[in-house]
Amino acid sequence: MKLRDPKTFEPIFNKDGVTGRSLTKGDNFEIIFMTLEPGADLKPHTTPFDAEFFIHKGNAVYVIGGKEIKASEETIISCPGNIEHGIRNDTDEELIVLVIKKL
Repeated sequence: MKLRDPKTFEPIFNKDGVTGRSLTKGDNFEIIFMTLEPGADLKPHTTPFDAEFFIHKGNAVYVIGGKEIKASEETIISCPGNIEHGIRNDTDEELIVLVIKKL
């Protein structure tokens, strides 16, 4: 058994206050530890795969298919592939989200 701090993983992206770190990856999935600094915004974009977003810490505003959805800790948001989606942190505290990509 090995304990590791997700913030020590090498970032796979780090831009405009949004950082993503791949925690594990298999043939059909990837789990990403994503942090958004206060005021940070992951701009709406599309991906070819379904994804689940689990809010570990903080409050988020998701934009999925042009609709805004507010979500708090211990909430899961599902997003089908090929639907435009983004996430925003409108708070003064760090937002931590686990992203489960279904590849």
